[in-house]
Amino acid sequence: MNILEKNNLPITSIEITLEKVVASSDLYNIPIYQRLYVWGDDQIKTLLEDLYKAFSENQPKYYLGGIMVTQNNGKFDLIDGQQRFTTLWLISKKLGYDLLNFSHITIDKLEKARMSFAVRDFANQYFNSTNSELNLTKDEVEELKPISTAENVIENFSKELKGEEEKKEFASFIYTKVFLISTQMPKETDENKVFEAMNNRGVQLQQHEILKAQLLSALKDNREEMHQYSLLWDACSVMDEYLEKNIKIVADLGWKDLFPEKSDEGETIVQLPNKIHDRLKNKNSEIKTKKLLFILKEGINDVDLAQIKNNDNVLEDYDSGKVRSIINFPMLLLHTLRLFQFRYRNILDSEKSVEVKGKDLIEIFKTHSDYFTKSEDVKNFIDLLWNVRKNFDRHVIKWVGNIENNEEVHLIKKLYQSKTAFQRRSPSSNEGFALLQSMLYHSQQIITHYWLTPFLNKMLDEEDSEELYKYLRKLDNCMFCNERKDLRTMSYEMLSKSDGQLNGNMESVEKTLNSSLGTSYPSYWFYKTEYILWENRFELGFENWKDYRMTAKNSVEHISPQNPKSEEVNIVYDHFDESEVVRKKKDDFGNLVLLSPGMNSEYSNKIYSVKQAEFKAKKNIDSLKSDMIFRNEHWNWSLCKTHKEKIIELFTKHIQ
Repeated sequence: MNILEKNNLPITSIEITLEKVVASSDLYNIPIYQRLYVWGDDQIKTLLEDLYKAFSENQPKYYLGGIMVTQNNGKFDLIDGQQRFTTLWLISKKLGYDLLNFSHITIDKLEKARMSFAVRDFANQYFNSTNSELNLTKDEVEELKPISTAENVIENFSKELKGEEEKKEFASFIYTKVFLISTQMPKETDENKVFEAMNNRGVQLQQHEILKAQLLSALKDNREEMHQYSLLWDACSVMDEYLEKNIKIVADLGWKDLFPEKSDEGETIVQLPNKIHDRLKNKNSEIKTKKLLFILKEGINDVDLAQIKNNDNVLEDYDSGKVRSIINFPMLLLHTLRLFQFRYRNILDSEKSVEVKGKDLIEIFKTHSDYFTKSEDVKNFIDLLWNVRKNFDRHVIKWVGNIENNEEVHLIKKLYQSKTAFQRRSPSSNEGFALLQSMLYHSQQIITHYWLTPFLNKMLDEEDSEELYKYLRKLDNCMFCNERKDLRTMSYEMLSKSDGQLNGNMESVEKTLNSSLGTSYPSYWFYKTEYILWENRFELGFENWKDYRMTAKNSVEHISPQNPKSEEVNIVYDHFDESEVVRKKKDDFGNLVLLSPGMNSEYSNKIYSVKQAEFKAKKNIDSLKSDMIFRNEHWNWSLCKTHKEKIIELFTKHIQ
C-alpha cells in the first residue's frame, strides 16, 4: 500500500522521509502548469548549509516544510512545494550513497528517475541520460540551465565535505532524518484551481513580526513609546528598500522631518539621524504600515498620490532605483543581537555569542529573554537596530538592478540631497570597498555572513568610508587568511581587537596556495585572488580591469586538462602517468580557475588553445585570473609556476 493511501479521509497529511518514499515505491510528476525549476544559487546554498548544520548538530529531525500532491495515473502530481522537492531530488542525485535509492527507481529492470515532467520530454531525457547523449535545442538548454547550475552548486558543496565517510553520513542524514509534511488532495481535485489558490493565499505572520510583538509588550505602559519603537522596527524590517524611504512612509514624515538642514548650495551627501523619536508622531501606524507594504509591492507609480494628505510627503522627489539586500531581516536582527551582547551585556566570551540562524530567530531570542526584562533593554536594542540598519544602508553593498541589461551588480549608493530632490546614486567608477564586500559575499556562507558582525560594530564608531575600507581589508585578512576557526566565535572575538591586532598569516596563506588541492580549494581563495589582482591592475598592466565585477562562480576548473589529449600530454606535465608529482602539477593553484556554472561539463578536457579562444570571445571579462593566464600563447608547467608565484607575491604585499 502507498504511504499516502493508508488514511481513508479525502484530504490526508502525513510525515514522510525520503526513506519512506523509497519503501512505498512512490513516483512524482511535475505538472505542466508548474515552472520547470527556478531556484538560484543562494536558495540552494541556504538549504544545503541548513541541512549540514542540522547534520553536524546531530538533530534527530529536520523539518523541511510541506508538499501538496494528488494521485494521477500511478504517480503523485506535485501541486505545491515542487521547487523544494526537486532540489532534494537533485541533492540525492549528486550526493549518492543512500540517497540514490530516492533519486532513481528500478522499473522492469530499467533504472529511471523517480521524478518526471509532464509534456517536457527534454527534461525527462536530461534526467535519464548522460550529457554526452543529449540532443537539445538552444531553448531547451536555456530552460535546463537552472537545473545544471543547481547540480554544480551541490557538487561543489559536496567537495567541501570532510572525505567520503562524512559525505556518506550526510547522505544518510538527509535520507532518514529530513521530514516533510505531505498533504494528499482527492483524486477528483481540480489541480489548476488548487495551484491558483495556493499562489494567492494569504501570507502568515513572519517570525520577526511575532518577535516584534513579544519585545514591544515590555513598553505597554507607555503607548507613545510603544508606537515610536514599532515604527522604527517596521522601517528597519523592509530590507529591499532604503531606510529613509521606509521611515518616511511608515511614520508619514516629510523630508524636512528627516533632514531639517536643507542645503541651498548644490548637492550634499546626507544621512539619517541617530535618533528620530521626537519626529515620530502618534498617527494611525496600522494605516501607514499598510501604505508602505502597498507602495513597496505595487510600486510608487501605482499609488494615488492625491490620497497622501501631507503635500510634503509625496515621493516624486525621491529616487533610489531597484535594489535588493544581501541579507534578510532575521539575519540583521541576529547580527544586532550579537552587538547587543557585546555592547550592552558586556559579554566577552565568544562561546556565549549567539548563532546567526534565521529560521530559529524566536527560539534564539527566547533563550536570551533575560536580556529584555526591562523596557529600557528593549528600547536600547531597537535603537541599536536603527543605527545598525542606517549604517548598513550607508556602507554595505546591495544588489542594484540595471534596467538596460536586466542584471544586478553589487554597489554602495550614497544618498544625495539637492534643492529639489533626494537621490541614491551609484558611484561613477568601480570602488574597491564594494568589490571587497562582493568578494566576501560570494565566498562566505550565505545564511550567516559572520564577517558582518565586526564590520557593523566598527561602523557604530567610525563614519568615514575610507577608514572603514581599511578596516575591512584588515578584518578579511585576520578572519580568512589565518588557520580556520569556527566563524561564529572568531567573528565575535574580532569585536575586542584593535585595528592593529587584525593581521593575516602569510605563512598559512602560502602553505594553502602551495597545497595542490585541485577542485577541493575553497572558493574564497579564487575570489580573494580576483580582488587582489584588481587591486594591482595598474602595476600588472591590466587597466581594462577597472570595471570588473564579481559574479557567482562555484566550479573549480583546470587550465591544462585533467585527462589530456595526446597533443597536450607532454606540454604541462612533462610526462603522463599517475605519479604524485603529476597529480600535484594538475591540481596546482596556478593551473586552476573558478568559473561560472553552465551546461559544459567537458571544460576540463578541452585543450588550452580552445579554452583561450572561447575566453577571448566573451564580451566581458568574468575572471581576472583566467585573463592573466590566457595572455600566454601557450601553457606549460614553467608558466604555471610563475603565475602562482606572482599571485603569492601579491598576497604577501596585500597582507603585510
